[in-house]
Amino acid sequence: MAPKALEGIRVLDLTQIYAGPYCSMLFADMGAEVIKIEPPRGELIRDNPPLVKEGEGGPHDRSRSGYFLTLNRNKYGITLNLKHPKAVGFFKELVKIGDIVLENNAPGVMKRLGIDYPVLKEINPRIIMCSISGFGQSGPNSERISFDVLAQAMSGLMSITGYPDGPPTRVGTSLGDVNAAVHAAFAMMTALWYREKTGVGQYIDVSMQETMISILEGGIVRWTIGKELLTPIGSMNPHEAPMAAFRCKDGYIIIATVGDEHWQRFCRAISRPDWAADPGYRTKRQRWEKKYILQEEIEKWTSPRTVKEVGEIMDRERVANSPILNIRQVVDDPHLKERGYFAEIEHPLIGKAKIPGIPFKLSETPGKVESPSPLIGEHNELILGKYLGLSKSEVSQLKADGVL
Repeated sequence: MAPKALEGIRVLDLTQIYAGPYCSMLFADMGAEVIKIEPPRGELIRDNPPLVKEGEGGPHDRSRSGYFLTLNRNKYGITLNLKHPKAVGFFKELVKIGDIVLENNAPGVMKRLGIDYPVLKEINPRIIMCSISGFGQSGPNSERISFDVLAQAMSGLMSITGYPDGPPTRVGTSLGDVNAAVHAAFAMMTALWYREKTGVGQYIDVSMQETMISILEGGIVRWTIGKELLTPIGSMNPHEAPMAAFRCKDGYIIIATVGDEHWQRFCRAISRPDWAADPGYRTKRQRWEKKYILQEEIEKWTSPRTVKEVGEIMDRERVANSPILNIRQVVDDPHLKERGYFAEIEHPLIGKAKIPGIPFKLSETPGKVESPSPLIGEHNELILGKYLGLSKSEVSQLKADGVL
């Protein structure tokens, strides 16, 4: 069995929905012991589709979500009613043996519960606490309710996404959540390395808005330095042309050129030596300024041809191109199959499920998707018995009392 890179790291995961669970999933996949702590009825996304055999009853009916399964594999699951003083006490005991506390409550909630960073630092000076929120823990917007779409809106992303004269458009997935999660994971690893050298933990404040702004490519400096305000341009690239989706006889294909050499290859591919020699297309900036003219002219060439035909012509001249796959085609992609990207996991209620795997490959510590998402409170007896010394009967009584 391959060694696990993060074995020995313990994460107390208070998060729900997407950003936090995705972040802790990255740790769990690499071998960290992630203890997912939910309220007694479980967290919100246990109701997100697909819901397998929904409504069949039983205490675990809210454990049938494929969405929840994807984000919470490889984790232990316990329940704590953190509005109950006993549950807060149990959480503080877990903090004593924890490395990281991850939470994505609204700013101020952890303080009201009596478990904010100053409190936890007194319990365990080595603890690292990371808070993911829409706008950060300070500033005039800090207490606003936020979800992914707000982060996309308030970062400027939606103002440059979509088509000219169309409405502002959300990216088709929760990019604001995932982006915050990945930045939070990097910050947590940075804090772990600092603690390794100093023995001191620290607090991490992650703003979804700010992490989204950080990936706007040149959008910020195009304005602050060049006074150029980017606007929506559909599938086109804000720096290069041609780089967009082009209509074919049976669908669309992406063709992408970067720099002069790729432009020359493209011109050879479509038999347009006149474009290659045209001084009006000599520089990248000139081509970008004529992007709509190029789009129209190139589609005159692509539209009578199939996606496969255009792709084969582009490949001969080594011009970057790709079909636009739908989700079914992605799942069936032979390239991904050969690389073993997708993971298959057996869930006690859902059955066998194919889910996204680990999107990076480490030669010595590759990580593995080896256990499904937990049922609600599935590991209460295991975790509370192992770390707090509670007996099975004590756990049952605490559940009856509304503590778990």
